[in-house]
Amino acid sequence: MENETLFKEFYSYVRENIVPFFSKEMCRKFEIYFHEINKWSDTLNLISIKNEKDIIYRHFCDSLYSTKVINSINNNKFSYLNVADIGTGSGMPGVPVKISLPNIKLTLIESITKKCKFLENINNKLEFNIKILNKRAEEVGRDSTYRQKYDFVLSRAVSKFSPNLEISIPLLKVGGYFIVYKTKRSIESLKEGTSSIKNSLKCLGAKIEQTIFYNLPEQKLNYCILVFRKYKNTPSSFPRKSEIYKKNPL
Repeated sequence: MENETLFKEFYSYVRENIVPFFSKEMCRKFEIYFHEINKWSDTLNLISIKNEKDIIYRHFCDSLYSTKVINSINNNKFSYLNVADIGTGSGMPGVPVKISLPNIKLTLIESITKKCKFLENINNKLEFNIKILNKRAEEVGRDSTYRQKYDFVLSRAVSKFSPNLEISIPLLKVGGYFIVYKTKRSIESLKEGTSSIKNSLKCLGAKIEQTIFYNLPEQKLNYCILVFRKYKNTPSSFPRKSEIYKKNPL
């Protein structure tokens, strides 16, 4: 009964604040996802969980802000979209986006094999056809099968800004968008914020399109999403190997 009440609140909150077309069937799939995260978290450190509301608001609702951005950019035209989620971990934001936009083609990129087993499990449970790559994102970005093939690349993984751009932008088609999650505090930082990535963007061929600030129920931090648009081909020298871009960020 407690979870039933929680998901009723979740359904109402999402429809009113994030995704107006959110349906009962979508909510049902989130319940399956919720159950599997709780089940697998006993043996696998999937996400940081304080309590069950934390999964709903900090993770599910947060992830659905990518749906809101994609919806606003594409005006409800989703069936042709090719979307990748890098460093996806437990599948966020990619899986919530797939639940809410079921016609997209989704690729989840995750280097940790144990987490990929969870992703395969949730792919089967939700009866999706998600492509799961058990590889590092920079390897995928150098592979012609995936390089410059995506309309949207998503990243909710905690990582330094410039390296994150370097492994993400090469995956995008020209005209595609990179959606990255940050906190308001982090993007205002002189060392790691938006002021630190001007050279990265110039080298990679992308520009900041918009910055979206928002808050989440039960959460104290101020969050934001940055949306970057790719305007030219990324030079073939990027992404560099991880030991190089980590030591010498652009």
